[in-house]
Amino acid sequence: MHKDGKQYLKGSIKQKFCCPFRTSKDDSKCPCNHPKYNNGYKNRGCIKYKSISTDYRSTVDDTSDYFKLYYSKRTESERYNSRFKNLNLENTSVRNIYSISNLNTLGHICLLTVAIAAIVNKKEDKICSLSKLKRAS
Repeated sequence: MHKDGKQYLKGSIKQKFCCPFRTSKDDSKCPCNHPKYNNGYKNRGCIKYKSISTDYRSTVDDTSDYFKLYYSKRTESERYNSRFKNLNLENTSVRNIYSISNLNTLGHICLLTVAIAAIVNKKEDKICSLSKLKRAS
């Protein structure tokens, strides 16, 4: 069976699956000799519908290696962004693009400095926060 379009309904989506030999004129093509295949019509064979919800999170295969690789990268970047947010650089007092890029550069340098200081002091568990590192020292 291969995909052959979708039907969009009010609260759901139906995926249509068709027999790969449905347009074949040879009666011996069907490997399972299905009764709907030998009906003499132009389009023959099985047609099945599978309901798909409109929630796209449920359609993602979270067991695939592709998902696991990019999900771990996404959570890693979200952790970094939350640490960057703690520096209060969202509401800057400057408006020039070069000044903002300089502030962002200084913010990244601060985060990297905290990480290096935690590694040097053998406190890798305190790598995420400057306040935790200060309390541990």
